[in-house]
This record gives sequence, C-alpha cells and structure tokens, in this order.
Amino acid sequence: MEVIIPITVLGSLGLLFGLGLAVASKRFCVVVDPKLEKILTCLPGANCGVCGKPGCMAFAQSLIKGEVSLDSCRAIEEKEKEKVAETLGVKLEKKVKQVAVLRCGGGKKVKERFQYNGLQDCIAADMVLRGQKECVYGCLGFGTCAEVCPFDAISMSEEGLPVVDFEKCRACGKCVEICPKGLFALIPVTGRVILACSSHEIGRNTREVCPVGCITCRKCEKVCPVDAIHVVDNLAVIDYNKCTSCGECVKACPTNAIIKV
Repeated sequence: MEVIIPITVLGSLGLLFGLGLAVASKRFCVVVDPKLEKILTCLPGANCGVCGKPGCMAFAQSLIKGEVSLDSCRAIEEKEKEKVAETLGVKLEKKVKQVAVLRCGGGKKVKERFQYNGLQDCIAADMVLRGQKECVYGCLGFGTCAEVCPFDAISMSEEGLPVVDFEKCRACGKCVEICPKGLFALIPVTGRVILACSSHEIGRNTREVCPVGCITCRKCEKVCPVDAIHVVDNLAVIDYNKCTSCGECVKACPTNAIIKV
C-alpha cells in the first residue's frame, strides 16, 4: 500500500503535466507559412545581407509580404529563382547572369614603394599612403575580397591577384563593396573581354609603374568593329551592351591590359 500511493501520485502528476504541455503546444504553436518553407529551401542560405535584410529568413518573409522584390537577392541561382517566382505566383523576367571581375592585372609585376608591416588587410594597407604598391590604383594583394566572399568564389593566385571562379560567383557584390580601390565590377557572364586596369594616369606614368597597364593608345578603340570601347579619363571603357567579345581589342592592346576571361 505504501508503494502504490507514491506511484499513483507520480502517475497523476505526469498525466497532469502531459495535458498541460499538450494544451500549451496547441495554444502557443507558431503556424509556419508553407510558402516560407519552400522559399527558404531555394535561397542560398549565405545570409550575406546584400538584399538589405539581416538574413535569408527575413528576406523570405519580406518577399511573401511584398516588401521586397526577388531581384533584391543577387546570390540566388536562376533555377532556384524560378521556383521562388512560381511559389509566389509572380512572373519572372529573364536576365543575363552577372559575375564579378577584377580590373587589375598588375600583382607582383608592380614594384612596392615601401615595406608594409601592418595588418594584412587591403583596407588597412590602403590607409597608409594609399598602399605599398607603386601603382596607387592597383590591387594590394592581401585577399580581403576572398575573405568576405560568402560563396568561396575568390582565391588568390601566385601573382598575388584575386581570381574569380565564375561557376561559384553569384554576383552578390561583396567584393565590389569591400575593395578599397574599387577594382571589382559586375558584368554579364557573356562579356568575356575585360580591361584589367583601373589606372587613370596618363599612359607614360602608367607604363613607369606597371607593364600591363592601359597606356591610352586608343588602338582598342580603332579596331573595335561595333564601337563598344572608348578611352575615357585615360582609361579604356567597354560597353557590354555592344561588346560581342570578338577579341579584336585583345589582339590590338600593346600591353595586354585587355584580356579574355
């Protein structure tokens, strides 16, 4: 009898607590929108914040509320984007995929003005007399862009230059934002010709510090069959709305500043 009483009490308490938990779970349960779950499985999950929201969850919630457009997420793959559009019941406008490119080919070809012993970070180095390189427009080579890339799409070459893997790149723009020299640009993946230089110095000054810089000779301008390249402020500028990636400018460039990627 002495054993039965405590067992009965404990059993009753267990039943009572169980009923309490069941009631609480019903009353305080959070109803998850099935659309939200579908959208989250399509988003990259990088929580990069480029869309203006603190993460993919917040972006998905804002999408459902109509507060943001699907185009705000630059990191999502096209096929996943189509799935999200279908879930939301919206029409998706087809756009050409973009990728990040580096507009510098100097790297170790450019000498250093002084020995920099500070924090191995491009932003920190740029604060010291615009960096250690003789070309003050060029890449400093510390790989800050590679560190912030949420998709592991940037690696550093032996030449001390960032290399973008177009297959991995989602054009999120993190590298564009972080580079203190403004060397990265987002271009259509079909634009296979780039100017790997960002110097606005006159040709003679550029050549003194970098053997592969743009010297504003305008040869690229003259040979382009579609009028897609012009020298502006001592630097060749490519219009990707016109460029057909024919490569004539690549052949004509005497310093190999224009390259095919």
